[in-house]
Amino acid sequence: MKFCGDELEPGSRGFYRLKVATMLDGSELTIPLHVVRGEGEGPTLGIMSGVHGTEYYQNRIIRRIVNEIVPDEVSGTILAVPVANPLAFSHVSRQSPRPPEETVDFANLNRVFPGRRDRPLFGSMITTDVSLTMRMAAMLSDEVIGRCDYLLDFHGQMPGMALKKMLYNAHEDSSELAKVFGLGIIHDPIGDSSSSKGALSGSTGYAEKLGIPGVTPEVGGGGHGEGFEAECERLGVQGVRNVMAHIGMVDGKVVLPDRQLYFRRAPHVRATCGGYLVSYMEAKDVGIGRPTREVEEGEVLARVYSPYTLEEMEEINAPVDGLLYACRVSGLVEAQSEVLAVADFEDSKWIE
Repeated sequence: MKFCGDELEPGSRGFYRLKVATMLDGSELTIPLHVVRGEGEGPTLGIMSGVHGTEYYQNRIIRRIVNEIVPDEVSGTILAVPVANPLAFSHVSRQSPRPPEETVDFANLNRVFPGRRDRPLFGSMITTDVSLTMRMAAMLSDEVIGRCDYLLDFHGQMPGMALKKMLYNAHEDSSELAKVFGLGIIHDPIGDSSSSKGALSGSTGYAEKLGIPGVTPEVGGGGHGEGFEAECERLGVQGVRNVMAHIGMVDGKVVLPDRQLYFRRAPHVRATCGGYLVSYMEAKDVGIGRPTREVEEGEVLARVYSPYTLEEMEEINAPVDGLLYACRVSGLVEAQSEVLAVADFEDSKWIE
């Protein structure tokens, strides 16, 4: 098994830098890749984080897995990318900062996989007529995703918000991975008849087109303290270990919650005006370190007041009966900022 021209023997590990481009300051833009090759033959599992730089805390999950897995105890190979978009990561930004051609893709790595065009843009299909973000996507697609048998792409929320849910694509094995990971709340956004199967974007959307089962664990949020981040890390590491046991990479038992909610409808609530948000929700209410908070339709979950006139401007209510899977804590919000999201109990079911 070769990486960057080097042969990696069974029962060993390696660290590589996938070269993307030479930058204006003379530095090399590279994407880090850790490889743990087991002693025995088996599937290749890809684990990725840092597609969005604001979701930096997922890096801890990758670190634990890479550092704790013993090659002699593994059948198969782990391809681990702790920082998928180094430019966004270094600026704690969702998008690649200062993109040289933002009209091409708006610099969101999660929207440009596999980094190649399937139709002309401005009449061009020249392979080099792509953005820098697309070049990163192409490198990940060719050197990581395309070599996987299964893919886990970790995401989360921006600082000031918290999130916990599992997203998956239409592939039957992806559905099984979503359950086995064990986050406790599983979102099937393409289960609605109005949506088309295989509609999710990002790395797992591309993996789906290749016939590779992939899921997107979304867990965490920045700025909530070490206790919160440590619990997010624990959930993520346990999920990866569950998947590895399920696909036969390691010995061990799959550890799952007593039941998990499968849901389709996920109404989001936004502040319609900018101001100071006084939230009656805490980061842990999404089910990190405590049971997921159940809300009732119409329940007051936050209020927005004007920091100038000091008058209340808006009341934020739960849109439906369900489980709170995303929420914002107290602080400043701009108009149309997301405040919360609920897994609607309607058309949902509990999986025991």
